Amino acid sequence: MRSWPLVLAMATSLAGCHKAADMSDAAVKVSVLRPPPADSAAPAATAMPTGVTAAQLAYAFAYTLSLPAAQIETTLGRDQQACAAAGPTVCQLVGSTLSRQGGSIADGHLDLRATPAWIAAFRNGMAGEAKAAGGRVEAASVQSEDLSRSIVDTEAAIRAKTTLRDRIEKLLAERPGKLSDVMDAEKELASVQGDLDATHSELAVMRTRVETSTLSIDYHAIGVAAPDGVLSPLRAAANGFLGNMVIVFAGLVNLLSILLPLALVAAPVAWLVWRFQRKPKKFITAPAEATPSVN
Repeated sequence: MRSWPLVLAMATSLAGCHKAADMSDAAVKVSVLRPPPADSAAPAATAMPTGVTAAQLAYAFAYTLSLPAAQIETTLGRDQQACAAAGPTVCQLVGSTLSRQGGSIADGHLDLRATPAWIAAFRNGMAGEAKAAGGRVEAASVQSEDLSRSIVDTEAAIRAKTTLRDRIEKLLAERPGKLSDVMDAEKELASVQGDLDATHSELAVMRTRVETSTLSIDYHAIGVAAPDGVLSPLRAAANGFLGNMVIVFAGLVNLLSILLPLALVAAPVAWLVWRFQRKPKKFITAPAEATPSVN
């Protein structure tokens, strides 16, 4: 009877052979989950010859709108509501932000993920929406990533890991052995099943990226450099007046905190030196020489 480690090694080797065989024919089994959006900004779909599969592309659209500051929040909210009204199976909100400058909304950002058909219809009305709000579309871009090879490799990995899992399960059912060997086989089975589940998740994420597209919109205020008018520089200077005074006063306090301890030590020393210098000194006088008398 073959030992369990040898049997497991044979199962792994056979699974690798199956993986190589699956990789050879996986390229002709890839199906397009959803065709790319057919509009002016995205590459047009071309008819593929019989037997040739189309690339599976993940599209990402980006727009920049210039709007009056008072219209940014309204426009962003309207776009967000349009996504919510379509339902979570058609459009999902990924993220939304608003920022203010000088008391007015300076810019906003919106990230959506939706079906290509919904995004195509939404993009067709974006220029009109911006114009109605008193703004315009400043920039538009589209990028794509080909996930065909990644999907093919992931599908092949799933088939190979599924084959290995099935073989280990069959070995556990048909070949009784020592408890230690059985436990080793069960650990290997759990590891293979975990890898298989993770690979299924990776494939699901890639298919979602192909079936849906992302749309990012930046909303910028027109004249955002001075949203409060021509007096905004004066207001900014007035707001900074108190801050500048506090900074200068803080510097003086820091300087005083350094000089005061030095003064407390140096003052007694200076006083002692001064006292020593003022103390009178005693001088010893030499006796005067006698002068000879003249007879």
